[in-house]
Amino acid sequence: MIPTAETSASVTRLAQQAAAARDRLITDGSFLGNSPAQWLQAIAAAAGGVTLLWVLRTLTERRLAKLAEQTDTVADDFAVALVHGIRTSLFVYVAIVGVDAFIAFPPPADEAVRIIKILALVLQGVAWTNVGVTFWLEQWARNNPRQSDRTTMAALGFGVRLVLWSLLVLLALQNYGVNITTLITGLGVSGIAIALAVQNILGDLFAALSIVLDKPFVLGDYIVVDQLEGTVEKVGLKTTRIRSVNGEEIIFSNADLLKSRIRNLARREGRRYVLHTTVALGTDAVRLSGIPELFKQAVEGQPYVTFQRSHLIGTTPAGHEFETAFLVTNADWLIALNARQAILLRVYSAFQREGIALASGMATVTSARGTA
Repeated sequence: MIPTAETSASVTRLAQQAAAARDRLITDGSFLGNSPAQWLQAIAAAAGGVTLLWVLRTLTERRLAKLAEQTDTVADDFAVALVHGIRTSLFVYVAIVGVDAFIAFPPPADEAVRIIKILALVLQGVAWTNVGVTFWLEQWARNNPRQSDRTTMAALGFGVRLVLWSLLVLLALQNYGVNITTLITGLGVSGIAIALAVQNILGDLFAALSIVLDKPFVLGDYIVVDQLEGTVEKVGLKTTRIRSVNGEEIIFSNADLLKSRIRNLARREGRRYVLHTTVALGTDAVRLSGIPELFKQAVEGQPYVTFQRSHLIGTTPAGHEFETAFLVTNADWLIALNARQAILLRVYSAFQREGIALASGMATVTSARGTA
């Protein structure tokens, strides 16, 4: 590049200003238009501010830490985390504010000082954002241990941090004089294009967040999705994985999973069973009328079991059909199976005692969920 006359004049002017500043420094000891006394006051103010901040941080952190150990509240723990999150950038900001209180910088240097102050505040804001998000995630994981999947927690933390960091950066750019309206408009158009390109991935990601926040199921729950069922082992960013009773791993896309009808068997309050029993056609009316009472006695003798009904519902060429319903109020599957088995054995014993014969091959047991 060939120097122009305007460029040469600018260089000459800067050289003259530098020479004038050097001459003033030599003659009266001033620097950037400020006397040595002003600089000493500024340095003392900066050192005093930094020292005071360090002392306050140390003492406050110790006192709050002792207080937090004696209480079960979350507020004092969060205050300790915020005080501990004070970084070097805040000390730099305090030092610059102390200097700026006694020093009048020329326009170019004053603008540089302003930029450094804003940058220091942004960095401290980022540090406090990390502290707040980390503290919130730890508290949430402690209160919801069954849902604190590491991958999902990392995704939540990253999403919250990204939003807060973006706000801090936009505020900083606005203070730097950048027109953020135009910037946001451009980012919005670009964001729409990116979202259209990765809409399936974003759909699974938002579905994962919905699962974590809305909690249709959690880790360890036994769920039924259409004709597939198993225990939830992992809720990831894109897929949810369950382990079936046969041992294989079933993988669902998060978005497809939320579009399906999910039955969460881990949250049911009990199991309802309906027994269909067919007795021989030769059974007399007196014995037939006593069969519902036999079922009632067999059911009421079992723990966690509530008798609902027992009736003769019809007669076919195979025999007389009875339908009995009862509810096991314990959600444990083994307890329900043991109760049903005990009821059947007591009924069969009562039939033998009363001389009631079952129709050959017609004694069946089915189960249903809900109420009679």
